[in-house]
Amino acid sequence: MKSCDNTSVGVIITDHQGRYLMFDRATFPVGAAPAAGHFDNHGGAEAAGRAEVKEELGLTVTSLTRVTGGWRDNSCRRRPGARGTGTGHNWTVYQATVTGDLTPSARETKNVRWIAPAALQELADRTVAYAQGRVTDAEFEAAPGLEPVWMQWLADIAAIKVSTDELLQVELLAR
Repeated sequence: MKSCDNTSVGVIITDHQGRYLMFDRATFPVGAAPAAGHFDNHGGAEAAGRAEVKEELGLTVTSLTRVTGGWRDNSCRRRPGARGTGTGHNWTVYQATVTGDLTPSARETKNVRWIAPAALQELADRTVAYAQGRVTDAEFEAAPGLEPVWMQWLADIAAIKVSTDELLQVELLAR
């Protein structure tokens, strides 16, 4: 098992209709999310972003624009690394344009789909309900909302609407 490098990149992809390319994670953590992963040996955030989109979705990034990021206390399935923690990552989040044929990784993704902004909000609302105990672990695993760490990033770019209190509740899930 790899060690956590405590750095993560996320790549938000939208189409000309304003829909978001999302998928359910096939591995921990549970939830719908855009392409994301550790920097690892990619040489930095931009190279890691391009690599994750290629690895998870089979698409080629043609442009990247940094839209948000920062430290998040989100859990990691990897063993603790040099910083001595498996919890927390310094994130860089991009908006990307892509080209190519969508060929999702069966190992990392399931239920890959383009979703309208209203459907993205519904996923966010489900994650809030989960954080508030109105959706059980089993129910969330069977029909997940957004991966908790993505709630802040999508709120930052006004892709979803969520209150500060709701974000704090969801933050506890991410840990």
